[in-house]
Amino acid sequence: MEKNTFYSNGKLLITGEYLVLHGALALAVPTIPGQEMSVETTDGPVKLSWNSFYRDKCWFEAEFSLPVPNILKASNARTAEYLQALLLEAKKLNPGALTVDKALKVESNLGFSQEWGLGSSSSLINNVAGWFDIDPYELLMKTQKGSGYDIACARADGPIRYRLVQGCPVTRKVSFNPPYKDKLAFVYSGRKQDSAASINTFLSGAGFLEADKNRISEISLDITSAKTLQDFNLLLDEHEEIMSGVLQLPKIKEERFPGFPGSIKSLGAWGGDFFLASSEIGFEEIKSYFSKNGLKTCFSWHYLVLSIH
Repeated sequence: MEKNTFYSNGKLLITGEYLVLHGALALAVPTIPGQEMSVETTDGPVKLSWNSFYRDKCWFEAEFSLPVPNILKASNARTAEYLQALLLEAKKLNPGALTVDKALKVESNLGFSQEWGLGSSSSLINNVAGWFDIDPYELLMKTQKGSGYDIACARADGPIRYRLVQGCPVTRKVSFNPPYKDKLAFVYSGRKQDSAASINTFLSGAGFLEADKNRISEISLDITSAKTLQDFNLLLDEHEEIMSGVLQLPKIKEERFPGFPGSIKSLGAWGGDFFLASSEIGFEEIKSYFSKNGLKTCFSWHYLVLSIH
C-alpha cells in the first residue's frame, strides 16, 4: 500500500502582530514541535478515515465519503466541518485529488497542545496542501484571513522576516540567535486565543498610524541585531507600548505581572497563547516566577525555537 508523509513546523510571531496584515515587517520563528501527517491507501470500502493524535492519544476521528468529502461520521461535529471545508477548498484547487479507487487512511500527529496557539491550523493547512500538491498560501487565503506568516514558518528551517507586499507573501531567512537566549522564556498564558476572531476584530475596528506601522517594521529589523539584553528589552517594551495603543488593550505585564523583573511581550494574538519573558534572572528563575503565578507551561529558547545555528 502507498504511504506519504508530510511535516510542518509550528510558529511563534516575535514582532509585527496584527500590523503584519497591513504590510508591516514581522519577525517570526518556526518551532521544533510541529505536526506530522501520513496518508495511506488501504483495502476496504472507498472512504477517507481520519484520526488526529496528540501524545499518542486520539482526540478526533471521522470518516468522509470519496471523491467528494462529505461527513459520514465524526467524534466532533465542529472539527469535522472545519476539516471538510478545508478538504473541499483543497479539492477545488486540485480537482483531480481524492479520485482514488481505494480507501484512504489519514493520521495527523500534533507535537504540541492545540491550546497553545503554536499553529495547529497552519501546520495542518500546509500538510494538506502538500498532500494535494497545491499552494499552501492559496489554501490559507481560501479558508482563513491570516497574513500567512504561519505558513512561512511551517516550511522554514530557521527564523524569518515576513511581510505582505501588495498582498503577496515575501519571506527572508534571518540570523536571529541572541547571545542572551538563556535569559528568555516562552510562557503559555493559560488562555487560548481564537486567532481568526482576533484578526476579524482587528480588521473591523482597530485604527493605526502609518508611523506606528513603520516603527514596528524598524523594530522587526533592529531586534535581531540587539547585542545586549537591555537593548533587546527596550525594543520589546516599545513594541508593547505601540501595540497597546493600536489595540486599546492593556499590556500583559501591567495587567497581570507588574512585579516581574524584566520585559514581557505578547506573541501573536493579544490576550492569550504564549508570551515572551526576558530577564537578567535567567530561564530557570523566570520559569520559577511564573510557576508560582500559576503558569506551569514554560519553554526555553533551545527547546522551542527551530534554528540552523
